[in-house]
Amino acid sequence: MIKNYTLIPYRELDHGNFDEEWPPHQKASGWWYITGYLSDKQNLEHLYSYQYTVAQGQVLGKRVYILHMALSDLKNGTHLFKQEVRLWRGKKIKANHDEVIYAPHTILSKEQKLLNLEITTDEFDISLILQKEKEAIWHCNDGVLVMGLPDDPRQRTVYYSYTNLPTEGTLVIRNKSGQTNELEVVGKSWFDRQYGPFRLLDRASHWEWFSFRFFDDEEIMLFYFPQHPYMDGTYIDKQTQTTRLQNYEIKPKDFVKKGSSKYTFSFGWDVIIPGIKEESYELKPLSGGQFNIAYFELLAEVLNSKKERVGYCFVELICGARNELHLSQQIGNLMKKKNDS
Repeated sequence: MIKNYTLIPYRELDHGNFDEEWPPHQKASGWWYITGYLSDKQNLEHLYSYQYTVAQGQVLGKRVYILHMALSDLKNGTHLFKQEVRLWRGKKIKANHDEVIYAPHTILSKEQKLLNLEITTDEFDISLILQKEKEAIWHCNDGVLVMGLPDDPRQRTVYYSYTNLPTEGTLVIRNKSGQTNELEVVGKSWFDRQYGPFRLLDRASHWEWFSFRFFDDEEIMLFYFPQHPYMDGTYIDKQTQTTRLQNYEIKPKDFVKKGSSKYTFSFGWDVIIPGIKEESYELKPLSGGQFNIAYFELLAEVLNSKKERVGYCFVELICGARNELHLSQQIGNLMKKKNDS
């Protein structure tokens, strides 16, 4: 019999395999997180990006359940975003070894060779099949990522990803007048499963995250904590062999202010990774980016030294990485229902 909600122990150095570590963990914050880019099959130049997050957070000793759903039309510059928060699980939130459900909006299920994702909102629907072209990988030190403070044993997460998921399905967009546009789409996605006992509302653990998706089927993940500074990352080659990265430079080209509180975020970057691929890249945002309640997110093109586009990079920047924050601000952000940008 499949349980609706399965809580498993948090294990760090002795963690299990990818399937064993899929369910939610006791006394830990964690999330199932998917980002990807999609093109209209009838017009491949028309690019969209999307994001799905279900998070279980430990906040002041209480368990909070958060859902984020986002869709950006990079051609038209529109961004749709929805957040839901529950302080109790109830019957609408299910998570076990096979699926994660946040009713009535999302269903994420896994099979041996693929993931299925369904998102339903009043403004857009997304129905996708994500093929596991490459196996999952553990990031950093056999899956253990220090969240910015190496001397604090609780500032840790365990982190794995499917970094290369060829994706296809349908996208439905409804405008304010009730008109519906349904598209067949194709693209690529990246799935993250990350969890740990770290202090979710401590700005010391807030990050800047870069996920390079190269067109040659290789990937790079970089975590950067500019307030310390501290960095860790992973290079994944075509054969899914990994190399830990702790020697690289991320140089912001500009800064922007977002949200009603005018948080500062870096914007556009030069990245130097000695000894890895072409070593030097520019990340050029494809739009002005999206401020989603408490973090800034965007899709950038990856340019080599010849200014050739060699991939895309999804970027996620958390407020505390470059801003002073009060606890009340962060709790307020968690409970918001819409953006205030």
